[in-house]
Amino acid sequence: MAADPPPVKETDMGISEEIKPINPGEELHTCPTCGYEYGFHTSFVSVNAGKNGKASPVKSTRELYRVILICPECGARFDAGWRISFHDEENCVFKTTCILH
Repeated sequence: MAADPPPVKETDMGISEEIKPINPGEELHTCPTCGYEYGFHTSFVSVNAGKNGKASPVKSTRELYRVILICPECGARFDAGWRISFHDEENCVFKTTCILH
């Protein structure tokens, strides 16, 4: 039986400014920077965001975000190449009515 993960504690190091590329491989749960073994937090950075938070001059027809993995132990940030869109048309919910006879 696997042991429970340790509680997440704050670190003096803070969150890294640099976002490093990472290859997920078979399974991705260990931080390559510090060796923390219990997974990552996630955040989203707009693909349209340029450096220093300024908007990129190239606009997209839909807003895409990079999924950034953050180590809760050391604050290192990684980009596995995953992209996500929160566009309303892609997340549709359809209401239907059922009439029983």
